[in-house]
Amino acid sequence: MTAPPLKRLFEPIQIGSMQVKNRIVMSPMTTDYGTSDQEPSERLVEYLAARARGGAGLITVEVCTVDPMHRYMPHSLCLGDDRFIETHRRLTDAIHEHGAKAQPQITHPGPESLAPFFERIPSIGPSVCTNPGTGNPCRRLEVEEIEAIVEQYGQAARRAMEAGYDGLELHAAHCYMLLGAFLSPWRNKRRDAYSGHSTAGRTRFLIDVIRHMKDMTRGTLPLTLRISSYERTKGGRDINDTQRIAPALVEAGVNAFHVSGGGIDTYVSQVVCGDEFQAGYNTAGAQAIKRVVDVPVMVVGRLHDPRTAERVLADQQADMVVFGRPFLADEDWPNKAYEGRFHDIRRCISCETCVDALYLQPPKLNEMNCAVNARTGRELTNRLTPVEEPKRVVVIGGGPGGMEASRVAAARGHHVVLFEKNRRLGGALFFASLVHADNEYFLEFLTTQIRNLPIDVRLGVEATPDVVRGARPDVVVVATGAQIHVPAIPGDDLPHVFTGTQMRAMLADRVSPEATARLAWWYRACVVLFGSAAGRFLTPKRVRTLSRGLLPFGDEVAIIGADLAAVEVAEFLASLGRKVSIVTEHGRLAPEVGPKRRAEHMDRLDAHKVVVNSHVHVDRIGQDGVHIRSATGHESLVDADSVVIAGEPLADEQASERFRGIAPEMYLIGDCTGLGLIQKATADAMEVACRI
Repeated sequence: MTAPPLKRLFEPIQIGSMQVKNRIVMSPMTTDYGTSDQEPSERLVEYLAARARGGAGLITVEVCTVDPMHRYMPHSLCLGDDRFIETHRRLTDAIHEHGAKAQPQITHPGPESLAPFFERIPSIGPSVCTNPGTGNPCRRLEVEEIEAIVEQYGQAARRAMEAGYDGLELHAAHCYMLLGAFLSPWRNKRRDAYSGHSTAGRTRFLIDVIRHMKDMTRGTLPLTLRISSYERTKGGRDINDTQRIAPALVEAGVNAFHVSGGGIDTYVSQVVCGDEFQAGYNTAGAQAIKRVVDVPVMVVGRLHDPRTAERVLADQQADMVVFGRPFLADEDWPNKAYEGRFHDIRRCISCETCVDALYLQPPKLNEMNCAVNARTGRELTNRLTPVEEPKRVVVIGGGPGGMEASRVAAARGHHVVLFEKNRRLGGALFFASLVHADNEYFLEFLTTQIRNLPIDVRLGVEATPDVVRGARPDVVVVATGAQIHVPAIPGDDLPHVFTGTQMRAMLADRVSPEATARLAWWYRACVVLFGSAAGRFLTPKRVRTLSRGLLPFGDEVAIIGADLAAVEVAEFLASLGRKVSIVTEHGRLAPEVGPKRRAEHMDRLDAHKVVVNSHVHVDRIGQDGVHIRSATGHESLVDADSVVIAGEPLADEQASERFRGIAPEMYLIGDCTGLGLIQKATADAMEVACRI
């Protein structure tokens, strides 16, 4: 067998008594896939087994609490009683079957406990502080109670050993949960022997727990400590503190460090980060720790590309790399990276759907999912089994839903014909990639897969009923996207006014003569010189590059609308130096996304000084800008020399009627049934393509 292109990443490594086949660690991400009795469910077992099958060296199972009375999530896991041993053994057996090692992340939720809701008792902490997710305050833990909790940690470690785990991870990061809260002076306001204001005081509880866990496992299981290198919280630990205390933690029994960063807040902003954080933002802290200890140091933090991870190892910034969201986006990425198939890796796009999904309430359920990989957490239902009798599947629409449906159906063995009326695949995903560059990773993945599979792709073909009927389909999948409703506003025919529909047409090589007159000179030149090829030449990256100096907008831009697309366009234009205003009759911006991502958009709008005018009525558009009226009747002018009417994406109510009766089976997926962004498109596509 030839050597892998990433040599260091696939070298084996020893952590105490545990040998791991490579340097790839799966992070302990909260899924809420457990049972109501806090046990691993069949769903969780299959989800983790898929990552072991995909090539992970070490899988860290999400939070396992030491006390059944203090659960972390409604369906999180527990090792607080012997009854949990057998179900955890089934989990470790499934992981071991594929050659990976397994360790549970052991913790007491402390201030983050849901005990007030499930047990009607208060949560506990070093001092009185609140759970940022629920707002509930905890009570101060008394000194005489600490010994019993140390014992709970030790017993949980013993149960992990009996359940077949290969190692242990102890959570003391991010100023949260019980040990992390004691370790941080930001939350630990005590003045006794466990004082947060002295090194000995705030590490005492942690060191006692480490020693007892090692004693209870007779030193046979290596212990990894997850810790923030720098808490990045005013009043938290200094940037050099972890390096200072690391040797004492090793002396107590730590066999490896899992280095994260940041502190807890409502939306775990520094733990699960957007694209404003650079790749490997915790590596400096990891390297500082590595220089003072002789045990392996792992690092986590937006290391989405395995080639970047290889450089981290080659530069000796860490000994192992911990990957979280990349394992949600593609469970098989280690195997693909080993074989050098980087174009086949479906990368995380930092959309943060995985976290925002946990905030949603039934009927959507507060459980983790992934926007680009609809099999994540649904491995039992979305099975990619080969078909015995292939069907002729016609997919209408080359956006994310249509491409994903085509990809999965073809991979299962069906004969697929894909119609796209534009001369380029991508649909709404192309436009989304203009302002959120990480989306382009998913666009490139899908187009590469479509190109490499036996799919009959027909670009520039309008899929009329007669055209579809001529393809002799057994199955029709309609993925034509949303209909954009553009409200009629007095003045919308002025030359400095664009609509969202016109802007999409400009970039989809379907430019009307009227719209062409409004284009920048460089795009008009492309249209004249290259015709329809201009749309294919202008990739999202190239459009972003050209836009930095050659935009068809003036210095002041007013955007009428407040959906996600409008907000991202506002951010993009403002980042290029335009003075931008958002005007909307609604009260909520980007209503399609969850609270974490929405809050980050609000921060970016504020940082770029975008003026947001909500709950206002647009009276008219003039040469001087947009004339608005507030709910109280106050009239004012939003200065603008360019205006964009974003429009509202709506379900296509005629989509089913146009193609009814053409084939025995017909399915509608994605935004044509109602807006749902990439997550809905891929989820619908996967479900349908696995059902056919």
